[in-house]
Amino acid sequence: MRRTITILASGTLGDVRPLAALGRGLRDAGYDIAIATHEQFAPLLSAHGLAFRCIEGNPSDLLLHDDAALTLDSGAARGAIATFRYIRRAQEVYARLLDSATAACAGSAALIVSLAGCWGQLIATAFGIPCVWAPLQPITPTTRFPSPLLPVTLRLGARARRLSYLAVEMSTWLPWRTVLQRWRARAPGPRHAPLNPFALARMSNALFVYGFSPHVVPPPDDWSPRHIVTGYWFLDDPAERLALEIEAFLAAGEPPVAIGFGSMGGRRPHDDATLALETLRLAQRRGILFSSADVARLAVGRRNVLVVPHAPHRLLFPRVAVAIHHGGAGTTAASLRAGVPTITVPVGIDQPFWGARVAALGAGPPPLPRRRATPDRLVHAIAVATEEHIRVRATAVGRLIRAEDGIARAVAAIARVVG
Repeated sequence: MRRTITILASGTLGDVRPLAALGRGLRDAGYDIAIATHEQFAPLLSAHGLAFRCIEGNPSDLLLHDDAALTLDSGAARGAIATFRYIRRAQEVYARLLDSATAACAGSAALIVSLAGCWGQLIATAFGIPCVWAPLQPITPTTRFPSPLLPVTLRLGARARRLSYLAVEMSTWLPWRTVLQRWRARAPGPRHAPLNPFALARMSNALFVYGFSPHVVPPPDDWSPRHIVTGYWFLDDPAERLALEIEAFLAAGEPPVAIGFGSMGGRRPHDDATLALETLRLAQRRGILFSSADVARLAVGRRNVLVVPHAPHRLLFPRVAVAIHHGGAGTTAASLRAGVPTITVPVGIDQPFWGARVAALGAGPPPLPRRRATPDRLVHAIAVATEEHIRVRATAVGRLIRAEDGIARAVAAIARVVG
């Protein structure tokens, strides 16, 4: 009897789409796949023919109501207070999340989890089944660079760089220790195993397949062979098309600047829109701005600006002059694959890391933190990004990424573990 591999996909759309792409690759390779995620992503999975299992409570939704939590964007003190407030409010959400995820995973042959669903390792241990980690950012300790999830950029020695990963691990699971203990009391399986999912992964020698390109982050030489950088996992849909209004705007003039700050980066849509519109005015550039209908009213009368709720990055980015975004893992992957110069305006989490990688690759200028972003500075960044050497380098990086098949490599690695 064949049993299902369940992929736990919690977090934002940027967290879920790559895991859905991996799930589709595994399904096409002959595996029975279910994706346990939040109700809001059910239509996405249905569109790609993937089985959906509902998990309740999404802690990421709480971040939409507080623009300072998990960032230093509004200052260290306010960020710390907001983060503690978020953790307190999220306790009940995490309890529902764990219970519903446990029910969704019952009967699975194996679990696949990302960083946002790292608690899934505890569920796998409880059921006595393999757990494969599928993170979208480097979380395996290395001496080569500090953890991408550090809240600040620091110059650290080799030993401190490795220790930074352990510090991030502790901050990832310790705030939920009480919730995890209560869940453990009513969950199946052993009662003596650690509550630290990262420690459990090390104890079980879990496989880590990383969904980013080795051309963007070369795998450190101090990682074990069980930690594999496969390449990006893109959820492409051949039936997708750009909206007619976008096609008309693109045809009406020179390639525009695309600007969007993502679900976390755009927690202050009015401020972000004001920044974007003034930047486009000063730069005398056409622009496509990803935002809401409320923001669209700010651009009324601006023929050189189009405001849209969303657009397929795969189709839009290759046709713009510059992509400006928050530096999230998925959006950075999309703009690099398109071969377009990229400007990152990070807010927090791993966004500064991806912005630094863009600059190191020569595909864009250094990241401009959102707290320091002004129209004048963004105008200067656009000027730098459109210089010939950056355009050439961005094109070369895009060619390398488009030649990869990250999903095939990940599926092959997972097959060696789950059979």
